[in-house]
Amino acid sequence: MLKPMGQLAGALRALPWRIRYAMLRRVLEGDRALSLTSETAGRATGLLGLYARQAFYTRVLEISGSDVHFGYQTLLSKYDAKIGDRVYLGRSCTVGRVTIGDDTRIADGVQLLSGRHHHGTSNDGVAPTTVSHDRITIGQGVWIGANAVVMADVGDGAIVGAGAVVTKPIAPGQTVVGIPAKPIAKQAQPRQAA
Repeated sequence: MLKPMGQLAGALRALPWRIRYAMLRRVLEGDRALSLTSETAGRATGLLGLYARQAFYTRVLEISGSDVHFGYQTLLSKYDAKIGDRVYLGRSCTVGRVTIGDDTRIADGVQLLSGRHHHGTSNDGVAPTTVSHDRITIGQGVWIGANAVVMADVGDGAIVGAGAVVTKPIAPGQTVVGIPAKPIAKQAQPRQAA
């Protein structure tokens, strides 16, 4: 009974953000309008803030599943982000052009970037000539540790260690750590006594 009441209160709290976003979309490109509104939404505190962010992102993102936890100060920058059901995004995360599968857990401070080429390449060594915002896919049931930076796909059931920097695709079920992220050796299973 309390959760539906909280969700209703959150939807009302998110109404000014939706209006602001709609107005900004008339004069700015969609991603810029979302970034500006996301900064305001990210600062809402407590359970009401959580429900308000859920209500807001459900209506403005391409896909936002049910029961998604958008942590305090978590910012989304691409309106075509796709977030599955029961996803947990911790505090102070940055989310770009991503697809996140169901039941994925993302710890505090994680950066989910839109690929590896945000700043482009330079022909003259001074100014970038091409900038690319690619879509990355985070599979179902993935765990990503605090302060990791993810710039490539992560397969279903994979684990990314805290502070890791993912620059190449991670296979399903793999555990990676380090900078750049590399798979850890599988531990030998203990032998059972006969």
